[in-house]
Amino acid sequence: MTSGHDDTLLADDAPLTARLAAGTLFADRYEVEGLLGAGGMGAVYRVRDRRLDETVALKVLTLESGAAVERFHSEVKLARRVTHPNVARTHDLGEHAGVHYLTMEYVSGEPLDAVLARAGKLDPARVREIGTAIATGLQAAHDAGVIHRDLKPANVLVADDGRVVLTDFGIARLGASSHRTGILGTPAYMSPEQVAGRPIDTRSDIYALGLILFEMATGTLPFAGETPLAMALARLGQPVPDPRTRASVPEPLARLILRCLARLAEKRPPRARDVAAMLTDGTVPSPTTVGEVEPFAPIALGSRSLAVLPFTYRGPSEHTYLGEGLAEELIDVLARTRGLRVLSLSATRKHAEDRDPATVCSALSATALVDGTLQVAGPRVRLAARLLQPDGLQVWSEHFDGAFEDVFALQETMARRVAEALRVELDAVACPNVPKESVDLYLRARSDLRRASDDSEAAIVKLERALSLAPEFRAAIACHATASVRAWWAVERDEEGERARRAEASVARASREAGEVAETHLATAMWAVQRGEYRVAVQALAEALHRAPTMYDAHQYLGRLQIETGRVDEGRHRVELALELNPTSTICHLAMAGLALGRGDLAAFRRHDAALGELLPNPTLPILVARIRWSLFVGDRDRAVRNLEQLERLPILPAQMMSQFYAPLRDADAVESSLGILDQLPAWLDNPRFASFIHQASTELFTACGELDVALKMLRRAAEGITIDVPWVQSSNLLAPLRCAPEFPELEAMILRRAAEVWR
Repeated sequence: MTSGHDDTLLADDAPLTARLAAGTLFADRYEVEGLLGAGGMGAVYRVRDRRLDETVALKVLTLESGAAVERFHSEVKLARRVTHPNVARTHDLGEHAGVHYLTMEYVSGEPLDAVLARAGKLDPARVREIGTAIATGLQAAHDAGVIHRDLKPANVLVADDGRVVLTDFGIARLGASSHRTGILGTPAYMSPEQVAGRPIDTRSDIYALGLILFEMATGTLPFAGETPLAMALARLGQPVPDPRTRASVPEPLARLILRCLARLAEKRPPRARDVAAMLTDGTVPSPTTVGEVEPFAPIALGSRSLAVLPFTYRGPSEHTYLGEGLAEELIDVLARTRGLRVLSLSATRKHAEDRDPATVCSALSATALVDGTLQVAGPRVRLAARLLQPDGLQVWSEHFDGAFEDVFALQETMARRVAEALRVELDAVACPNVPKESVDLYLRARSDLRRASDDSEAAIVKLERALSLAPEFRAAIACHATASVRAWWAVERDEEGERARRAEASVARASREAGEVAETHLATAMWAVQRGEYRVAVQALAEALHRAPTMYDAHQYLGRLQIETGRVDEGRHRVELALELNPTSTICHLAMAGLALGRGDLAAFRRHDAALGELLPNPTLPILVARIRWSLFVGDRDRAVRNLEQLERLPILPAQMMSQFYAPLRDADAVESSLGILDQLPAWLDNPRFASFIHQASTELFTACGELDVALKMLRRAAEGITIDVPWVQSSNLLAPLRCAPEFPELEAMILRRAAEVWR
């Protein structure tokens, strides 16, 4: 039933009882035929149940402490919640002569660890077959609210008839757990959060499944250590090796394994059934389904090669490892960027003393070198990073600051931000025939787009100048497309759709001439969103992230779409990642503030709203409109009016129009004039996405003003348009007075169906 060994760590128990001899009659009912295996808590025997005249498995508790008995009873209670062909059935629980026992289904076969000990590694088809069965059984447990917490090959039985069965729920728990009393589990198969003693959920089981898949595919475990605990701790500070470096593993299977083994739980597939689906068809699909969109995916290598030196460390001696640790983390992130070959730290470590760009690049055939200094002073950490050409010319440098609270999170955060900055710089210098002036104009244009005020028109002027000097400058072509879509929302009227046509033409040009540039796919997604072509947008964002895993804009766009379509948790994690990559993003702070308010987390709401105030002391039109909507959400009409007064002082046409639109908040007689503004807005910006936003805002406004018939009319326009905002229509308290209207269910269903179609 189980293997003959078990290296599970238990916090407070030690083995006690002797084993039962063959031929023994136990509990006047079970005739012992042989020992199947023994573990940390009990021994398992094949027995004949004389009462039922059938063979079953008998598990006898070999520990006598109260904690052990409690866990033993828990195993029965939890296991009996799960009924599935890939989970061993538990029959009965009892006590005989002071010995606690349970009976369960007997499966004729052998544990997976015995299979692997004999075979070494399995062929990919067999890996997928067994992996699918494990994932399917796990999903059944998770559906019953049970987390296994000790999934390993010894607890997976391969039956003689080919069936794969999960066993041993001895340390399982119901739902997420924050258990911290000692280490529970098997070190070699623990998730990082288990090793660190942090709360766990079903994704810890998915990590263990990833380890089993790695072992089946390569014949080895990814992490090594002199002791089981050292092996467990290695996963907290070392990157996961690509299984393709250990054996011939198909790329889709390798990609799935790496996703399951992501250090952060939110980066793993969220459900075991997702893993089963990917294993069944042998592919890991492009990340177009929420929860399956990974921020960092292994990607094909390219012609550019980059060497990263261990960072020079300055600070307390106990943290000297950080210099190499951060370089390793940066290499891990950079290595997943398409078109870039990143040399391992073992190749650059021997050059850590001389650090001469010409020497290093010549010795390693590298086209560029990353060097830097990491300084730790008290609770603060500063990284100074720079990109050097072989001739020593510094083409980029930047400082990154952080708090020394969580060293592993700090390494990853800094590595992502450096990687994204380097990606942009490398794109800029990738075309050798582009004049320096064009590169400079391109980088200055990107800086314009990064500003909180988003000066898209200024960026377009610089990009068009850069392209006049270098018409084939692909990075500038792609950037022009993103800037043009953003400029569509400019503060002036779009007379006769001129800005819309410019955006469409620029996106089309980028698709033709710069399809290999990640920003081209971002621009395609942005254009598709404005037209309500959300599925096209998701596919384009997936491709953008496939090419540039650290692209902030793609993450925030995708995260916001996930939130709108009701995949709130996944979207929130992605927007948080985008904010980590770009802490000055007003778009991300707006999204996070709205989410926090919706779930009643006022502290988080105030934090993000305060961040907006720091980034833009003079609030812009989008921020003031958001604050009006937030004020209405909490029923604070006075605050909404104060924000309206600020809106009126903005000297731009859209602000004046929106001020007239919101006038009914202060003047009940202004409803007709507000409706008149709605008829004028298309002349300012004929954009389906903008129209959707206005229809939602007007539904809220007229509901707040007691004009329910008008509000329902606006809601119908939203439902019949391109609105996909599931949280808004399902749970916004602003819409509460409308939910009793006979037509509301129909309108809600229209929005829900449209949102669901995005991910099909």
